[in-house]
Amino acid sequence: MISQFPPVRQRPLLFLPLLVALAVSGGCAVLKPDPNPAPAAADSDPESSVGVAITDLDSVPELILPADTTAPLLPLGPDGYAGLADLEAMLATAMELGAEGAWDEAEDHLFVLRDEARRPAPAQADSTWLAHRRSIDRRVGLLRAVLAEQAAFGADPADADSLLSTGYGVLLAEGFPDSLVPASGARLSSITADLMKFDNKAVRRWEEYFTGRGRRSFQTWLDRKAEVGPLIEGILVEEGLPRELVYLAMIESGFSTRAVSSASAVGPWQFMAPTARDYGLRASWWVDERRDLEMSTRAAARYIGNLHEQFGDWALVLAAYNTGGGRIARKIRQHGHDNFWDLRLPAQTTAHIPKFIAAARLGADPARYGFTVPDGPVLDYDTVPVDDATDLALIARCAGVGTDDVLSLNPALLRGASPPDLKAYPVRVPSGTGPRARRELARVPSDKRLTWRRHEVRRGDTLGGIARSYGTTVGDIARLNKLKDVHMIRPGDQLLIPMPAELATKAQQRASEKGHYVPPSGYERVSYKVRPGDTLGGIARKLGVTLAHLRKVNNIHQTNLIRPGQRLYAYRPPSG
Repeated sequence: MISQFPPVRQRPLLFLPLLVALAVSGGCAVLKPDPNPAPAAADSDPESSVGVAITDLDSVPELILPADTTAPLLPLGPDGYAGLADLEAMLATAMELGAEGAWDEAEDHLFVLRDEARRPAPAQADSTWLAHRRSIDRRVGLLRAVLAEQAAFGADPADADSLLSTGYGVLLAEGFPDSLVPASGARLSSITADLMKFDNKAVRRWEEYFTGRGRRSFQTWLDRKAEVGPLIEGILVEEGLPRELVYLAMIESGFSTRAVSSASAVGPWQFMAPTARDYGLRASWWVDERRDLEMSTRAAARYIGNLHEQFGDWALVLAAYNTGGGRIARKIRQHGHDNFWDLRLPAQTTAHIPKFIAAARLGADPARYGFTVPDGPVLDYDTVPVDDATDLALIARCAGVGTDDVLSLNPALLRGASPPDLKAYPVRVPSGTGPRARRELARVPSDKRLTWRRHEVRRGDTLGGIARSYGTTVGDIARLNKLKDVHMIRPGDQLLIPMPAELATKAQQRASEKGHYVPPSGYERVSYKVRPGDTLGGIARKLGVTLAHLRKVNNIHQTNLIRPGQRLYAYRPPSG
């Protein structure tokens, strides 16, 4: 399994005695600066030139190559590939040569290993074989980077910068993975090992955007972070995750509980419905817990933790969060390595990690970039356990606060009421008002406590008839459902019916007696479009309901009276 091979860059570096001026690549390199360098083209990109982007190479001292740089031979098997044991043996030899001071021979071994470890995988390779070879490739790359740094910092300190830049310049010229190039500037904590060291063009472009055209949006995000950040960071730490992951919610949604993407991802952590269900978030007609900041953060923390167990690298974890773990795993198998920066991924995912790094870097020191952090109150609340569907306005009155105060704390409650058939559902109220709200709510008689039922409009229904069936008024139904014209209701419409709790059962009985099917509180409606050859019994099995239920809901008296194209409905208990 891939998770058996954690990224080498997370391990301590034990190969520190090596001293080498690493400018050799497979026995040949340009080490002496050209005394008459050609000028750069006027329209060239300075970041496309390693010499310009890294440092001025004219300060690099001349190094003498040994006369004999014959590369070692690697035995190949019948399939034309070297065995993993042979690769491991050559890597061990390279380390021994380095420890003995045979720097050039060690580099020759590493060069051969690098080429072999990056060849396309044989057709019969399984995931364990691929993971092992990727591990060798990472260790080879990391060892070459260590050689470069040992050469720099083992020399005269005054020459360290130019020597280090030279060594990395040669590696970059070979297409060396971006993941081992150090970034300059301040380091952040926790998540730095995998991400915060990067300082490439993609990261800088996002930094320039956030401090330029996107400055207003980023300031809004910082304002929201000041309010909700402590809650999110506290949950992340409780779940054993880096607190810097708060910036993932920032770039996903700007911390908006009402954010909805074009792909129907919802809430501050942008959960898709299937993933939300997998991590225990309810999404129904009554409630969408993807919008609840605390619930969705805890679910996101569990999801991210599982992704980290699978991939072991934060860049891959965040990429998988954006595009799905299955896609990332497939890309790793296709490419034969797990370096995020070298994987071919959708443009949105490729941009996601640089965007996160830039946001985290700016968010760690906003004043440095000209941003302000408001010194306002942080999000805090009490919870009131509520049974059955109860009006949030009533709960607000019990708490002694405005209805809007309670509504803003409960964005997951879509109908202005707690969900039915869920015992002790946690409704948020402003901090300090919880004890009063619980005490006063307990004193409200059941016949005075407003609850809710859902009614599906049937052919021939009128709003007046529906109101009489439930013991309420046309005006109350119209206001609650925002009906501008009381005559504009159609079969299949869903209406929310306000009514005192003790009348709910009686009203349901009356509606049933009149031929209306009234589903139990909280039941979810499902539908099915009849196809040629369908039978009512077969449709009932597909929908997971009984034949009698299907006939009653759809007012079908004979089992053969269905036709292709007809849409049938059924009700099932709420998921989750």
